[in-house]
Amino acid sequence: MIKAALIGSGISGSLTPTLHKAEGAVQGLNYAYGRYDMATPRYADATLADVLSMAEQDGLAGVNVTYPFKQDVIAHLDSQTPEAVDIGAVNTVMFEAGKRIGQNTDYAGFRASFRREIGNMERADVLLAGAGGAGAAVGLALLDEGVETLHVFDRVAHSAQGLVVSLSRLRPSAEVKVWGAKMRVDGMVNATPMGMATHPGMVISLDDIQVAHWVCDIVYFPLETVLLAAARLRGLHTMTGGGMAVGQAAVSFELFTGRSADVARMTAHFQSQTKDSFQ
Repeated sequence: MIKAALIGSGISGSLTPTLHKAEGAVQGLNYAYGRYDMATPRYADATLADVLSMAEQDGLAGVNVTYPFKQDVIAHLDSQTPEAVDIGAVNTVMFEAGKRIGQNTDYAGFRASFRREIGNMERADVLLAGAGGAGAAVGLALLDEGVETLHVFDRVAHSAQGLVVSLSRLRPSAEVKVWGAKMRVDGMVNATPMGMATHPGMVISLDDIQVAHWVCDIVYFPLETVLLAAARLRGLHTMTGGGMAVGQAAVSFELFTGRSADVARMTAHFQSQTKDSFQ
C-alpha cells in the first residue's frame, strides 16, 4: 500500500485528500491519503515535529504541508530541492531512505493556473497580499509570468519586507516593493488564508484598492471567497484557487505514487465537488 497525508491546521474542508484518493482509485492503486489536522483534539498536544515523526513511523511515502507550516517545516528537513530553497517554503515532504526531502509544488500549480485563466490580461503592476509560504511561491510565479512591478502586502510588516528582499534577489530585473499607499494596479492576488471558512473576511478590502482588470484568490474552500464575490460585483475578471489546488495535487500525486496524474480528470473531479460553490 502507498500512503500519504496532508498536514495543516483547520483543514477539514480541504479537497486534497479527495483528489488524491479519487485519482488513485481510477488508476487501480492501493493508495491511502489521510490528514493530520492540528486544529483537532486528536493532535492538540502534538507539535509539527511530532506529526512528521508519526507520518514516517506510519510508513507514509510523504506528506503535503499547508497553512501554517510551509515555512516552519523547513527546520525539520534533511534537504530541499533548489526551487524550494529559492522560494523559502515547502509544501511537499518526501520520506526517502530515512531522509526528509522538501519540495514546493505551489509554484508550478499557481503558475499553470495563472497562465491558463489570466492569459494575456494586463499585469504590469500587481498587488500580492500575503508574504508567507504560499505568497513566496505565488510571488515568484507572478514575476516569471511577466509582472513588472510587484507590490507586497502583509499584516506583519517585516514579513512583507523579507519577501521583497528575497524576490528582488531572485529576479533582479523586476521591481518588487512593499505596498505603501492606495494606488492603481492591474491585478491582485490573495495568498493569505483570509477567505477560508475558518478565516472569514478579506485581508484587504477592494474599497481600498484601485484594481483595473483581475483578482485571484488561492483559497478554494469556499471556492468563491468574499474577495472574489466583491470583485465580480465590480466587473473584474476572477480566478479561483481551484486551478492551483489541482495543479499542486497532480504534481505531488506523481511524487508519492510514481504515476502521472490525469490533470483533466482531476480537474473534473474537483469541479464535481465544488459545483454548488457559485450561486
